[in-house]
Amino acid sequence: MRWNHPEFGQLSPALFIPIAEESNLILALGEWALRQACSDAATWPGNIRVAVNVSPAQFAHPNFVKTVAQALAQTDLAPERLELELTESIFVNDDDTTDRTFAALKRIGVRLALDDFGTGYSSLGYLKKAPFDKIKIDKGFIRDVSVVGSRNPAIITAIVSLAKALDMDTTAEGIEARDELDLMRRLGVDQIQGYIYSSARPFAEVSQALASGAWVIEPAGPDKQRAERRTVLRKVGAIHDDHRYEVTMRNLSRTGAGIEGLIDVPIGTQFVIDLGDGQLAVCVVRRSEGYAQGVEFETPLVDDGAGGLCTRHRVAPYVLAAMGMPRGSTGGAVVALNNISHMSMPKFGTVDPSKHNRAA
Repeated sequence: MRWNHPEFGQLSPALFIPIAEESNLILALGEWALRQACSDAATWPGNIRVAVNVSPAQFAHPNFVKTVAQALAQTDLAPERLELELTESIFVNDDDTTDRTFAALKRIGVRLALDDFGTGYSSLGYLKKAPFDKIKIDKGFIRDVSVVGSRNPAIITAIVSLAKALDMDTTAEGIEARDELDLMRRLGVDQIQGYIYSSARPFAEVSQALASGAWVIEPAGPDKQRAERRTVLRKVGAIHDDHRYEVTMRNLSRTGAGIEGLIDVPIGTQFVIDLGDGQLAVCVVRRSEGYAQGVEFETPLVDDGAGGLCTRHRVAPYVLAAMGMPRGSTGGAVVALNNISHMSMPKFGTVDPSKHNRAA
């Protein structure tokens, strides 16, 4: 669902759907979406299914089952071609009414999918009685799935095994990179959803492509997943050989960072980034242009529990002191580490990025 607002332009559903749910407008929006989706799908060739998101408020409404039956009857869409996507939040008030609604929907013959699995109440108890046909693995488990040391592949493997044991299909949400796609195939996921195949497309475009009878979508995306970047602006240390350079870090992710302040650093150069408080991250320069470099960490960072990122381990203060590491601000661009018996000239020139025109 999209909203082309006359004043603000295209608005994301992430912005207006929560407001609709709070104001109960979701009932009217949801009913319209259900009828429109059934009407559109009825014109498609073959047995192609259409999936429709259902809000908890819709599911709990006394007339919901009747609304579904009427939408199918009025559009002459076969029930098995309609898939209703439900989130775990429908089980907040798990009672006999929920069970009766499930039973009535299955009598109609529609398919049921559990959307965003693993992000809600994550109780396996309701899977014993809720007649789902599909489990959709939330994109939160896809993020960082290909990062070394991530536990997400093991979790996805467990979800796939659980679904197969319960005779359910699995869909991985939010796939954008080829390494994610390859891993989902190896883990046995049945279906893929994500921008690697396509963003949302208008009905007319989809209908025209289906009518051609030769519609094939090839995966298109980056080879490797790129971790979510956070914009930062802070001074950090970049250690190379026996020198510690003061540089500016402008962005940070689990797997790397963008730094500025060193001139013409060759790709492949190894550094140790001093993030402060005993946090040292070994990295390699993967991108270098002028005084800006992109570095990749040897070991990914982890959540610090407060919305930030940190190294898995910290170096004790007395070890840092023995290495000659400065305790506070260096006060200069280059510091020679005093535990090195042989001093060399700094290898890289330095520059203050704040005094240069970034747009240039």
